[in-house]
Amino acid sequence: MRPFVGTTAFSVTVHVLAFGIPYYFLVIRSPEAAVVELDLSPVATMPGPARTRAAAPVAQAWSHASSIASAARAGTQEEPAADSACPPPCPDRPGDYVPAGLTVNGPRWLTGFITDDDYPAEARRLGVEGTVLLAVFITADGTVREVRLARGTHPSLDAVALAKVQGATFSPARDGQGRPIPCKLMLPIRFELK
Repeated sequence: MRPFVGTTAFSVTVHVLAFGIPYYFLVIRSPEAAVVELDLSPVATMPGPARTRAAAPVAQAWSHASSIASAARAGTQEEPAADSACPPPCPDRPGDYVPAGLTVNGPRWLTGFITDDDYPAEARRLGVEGTVLLAVFITADGTVREVRLARGTHPSLDAVALAKVQGATFSPARDGQGRPIPCKLMLPIRFELK
């Protein structure tokens, strides 16, 4: 019975060393959880197998006036919902904005940087620091279409990050042929007091 106890203790020790030490460093001592965004929607710029498809209906140009006119023809008196029709490219329609990680050349922030003067006085007084994560939708000409808060830290820091990035200019992302394309960028902004 003695050899079995020694073998079991040895096996337990080996397993604790093999699995416990990496678990300690990767899970317990990790400073901050990583944010990973997976976009599993099909990307229009990637070549695929040739398929025959039925012709898609021709899309009409969207305008607020045309949506009101169509609602009037339908006999309704109320305005249509603002989110029912979105002019292309639309942030909520998969495939309109390519994730920045799938572009050949990603966008670069050109103007409208956040400076030390932009740090909110309230957050500075309270000693608040943190990272704000934004989802930025950038059009093919480099303008910001929309900014969404993916993860915030403090309301005043979130507000500064949203306002500054909304007014920023980016170089457009480019596909494999060098054409500018609309993209979605996950942008972390770190606020630190010095």
